[in-house]
Amino acid sequence: MSEGSKGIEFSLFAPYNKDVALLGSWNDWQPIEMARGDDGWWRVRVPLEDGDHAYKFQLVSRSFFCEGETVQVADPRATRFSDDTYENSMITVKDGQRAFIAYDWQHDDVPLPQNHELVMYEMHVGDFSGGPGDDQEGPKGRFLDVVDKLDYLAELGVNAIELMPVNEFPGTESWGYNLRSLFSVENAYGTPEDLCRLVDECHGRGIRVIYDGVFNHLESEAPLTRIDYAYWFHEQNPDPEHMHWGPKFNIEHHDTGLDVWPARQYIHDAILFWIETFHFDGIRFDATAAIDHYDFLHWLQAEIYQSVGGIKPFITIAEHVPEDPTITGPDGPLDAAWNESFSKQIMATIVGREDHG
Repeated sequence: MSEGSKGIEFSLFAPYNKDVALLGSWNDWQPIEMARGDDGWWRVRVPLEDGDHAYKFQLVSRSFFCEGETVQVADPRATRFSDDTYENSMITVKDGQRAFIAYDWQHDDVPLPQNHELVMYEMHVGDFSGGPGDDQEGPKGRFLDVVDKLDYLAELGVNAIELMPVNEFPGTESWGYNLRSLFSVENAYGTPEDLCRLVDECHGRGIRVIYDGVFNHLESEAPLTRIDYAYWFHEQNPDPEHMHWGPKFNIEHHDTGLDVWPARQYIHDAILFWIETFHFDGIRFDATAAIDHYDFLHWLQAEIYQSVGGIKPFITIAEHVPEDPTITGPDGPLDAAWNESFSKQIMATIVGREDHG
């Protein structure tokens, strides 16, 4: 029996919350009761017509700042949020089925440069297009606008692009490190299919694409913060104050009842989603000094390479500040590391200063 004949399934992992319901645009946001499974997932099936639908979840919060209150949250695993409000998730139904990201890849067979050959360009999608020399008509700063300039990068000798975070963030302008979800794609940059097109066009030119992954924290209004804060995050951030960038994932929390490490599993599933869906060729791990757990990073590294399967070159890069050579090397969890001191000195040299102090 197909999904459409039974209805479209919606699910939310909230094992210790009560009164979980689904709200949707298709019935004027009237609550639909969900049922909790023994695995901690709440589920319900709803018959939906083809098209785009907005939805969210309603539940009794367990978070310390609104405990016992009924709150509404977006789906923490949705690939798209609505443009009008960040409390709504989006789903597309086609031919009676949930339409997942669909793209016809054209350049998967193009050979790509090996790790030791990379000439990498760090790119902020929102600022890369629309400057002097670019076509000034229409909006810029989107995935497809980057596609229009790929030949320019190739002529410069660039053979790898590291995309600064492209996850959903509040508003339309950000460096991206204040993300709402580990799964959603930033609307201001385009659709998930547009991101697939960008990666595919890069591959067609022999350019690898590296995803800048933020796995230490989320933004303060992320859906998970209002569901059950202490289940996912540290209530008191243990890091020094200058490293308080948002709710910090508690990767040490193990739910013995369900035998799951919730924060670790969420991060793990998101990483494999980005690799498998968008065909990325590497991950730059943001703030690994804040993650500060080599066993966890070793596990992620092993899971990543099992997913990739050695079919194409792949690289994991640590942004580890201050530098610590143990993050990489024969016994380190990741393949390479960003050298912060070197980069600062290079920038100082370019602008004619003796040092970067």
